[in-house]
Amino acid sequence: MTPEQKRFEAVLKERLAERARLLIGADQKVVGLLRDALSQITAQLASQPAEWQQWHLTRLRDQISTVLVATGQKAGAETDLALRDAWQQGEDLVDKPLAAAGHAVEMRLTALDARVLSAMRTFGHERLNNVAAEALGKIGQQLGLVTIGSVTPFQAIKAVQALLESDSTKRATTIVRTEVSRAFAVASKERLMQAAPLVPGLGKQWRRSGKIHSRWAHDLMDGQVVEAGASFKVPNPGGGIDLMQCPHDPKAPPEQVINCGCLAIPYLKSWKVATPGAKPFTELELKLDARKAALDKAAKEAGRRQE
Repeated sequence: MTPEQKRFEAVLKERLAERARLLIGADQKVVGLLRDALSQITAQLASQPAEWQQWHLTRLRDQISTVLVATGQKAGAETDLALRDAWQQGEDLVDKPLAAAGHAVEMRLTALDARVLSAMRTFGHERLNNVAAEALGKIGQQLGLVTIGSVTPFQAIKAVQALLESDSTKRATTIVRTEVSRAFAVASKERLMQAAPLVPGLGKQWRRSGKIHSRWAHDLMDGQVVEAGASFKVPNPGGGIDLMQCPHDPKAPPEQVINCGCLAIPYLKSWKVATPGAKPFTELELKLDARKAALDKAAKEAGRRQE
């Protein structure tokens, strides 16, 4: 490995670590907001009379609506900040490692189209507002059941807690992870295409997430290299293939992108990389996912995966 490549790999590693910190931080902030909302709503419900006949549905719904609307707006604002940071980080994923390797492209390239990021920010904000609206609707159903005596106040409070702790939190964090990852991926893809004419042999390589229970099709893609402007041919679980410019491609079907942790990283054909093809599965992956063990065996027999 040349000194230039070593510097490239070191800076690339730093950029990816920064991305990981951003995803974790955004996720934790949204989860924290939902927990605060749960505490407020639980307190509101607990302060109601013990007799179901005395519950006032309209007043309760208004109080809970106020909490959830504010939570949705705050979650949207936090996600908006994360999307903007991810967009810049995606651009830096190309600029900074190339600069470390002696390819100073950053000052020679134009700014990425901000309209794309703006559309992503609007979409992410609307989706989180929808989470709050759906939660309010389901909570309203529980309150209605109390007022007609179908369930006890205690049962309703437990149902609301389960809804906010599980369903709403899971959906919100899925949105945050998916949309922040999408902003990063699209920005890096666009920047790579801008830089390609200035850096001979510049392409992109698909890298799997390393999750224990990841998509088999994405594990199969690991290590594949295409030119900067070309599409990856990704097997679709439903049959056939999907052409994807990058992981989290906005044009890809939902089953290919939701909660995906894969990356497309810059790749220079003239360099000898430490792991040119697919990365070996870890012992833990092979132990906990039988599908990966079968895939690993088949890939090794075909010479596509290292020991």
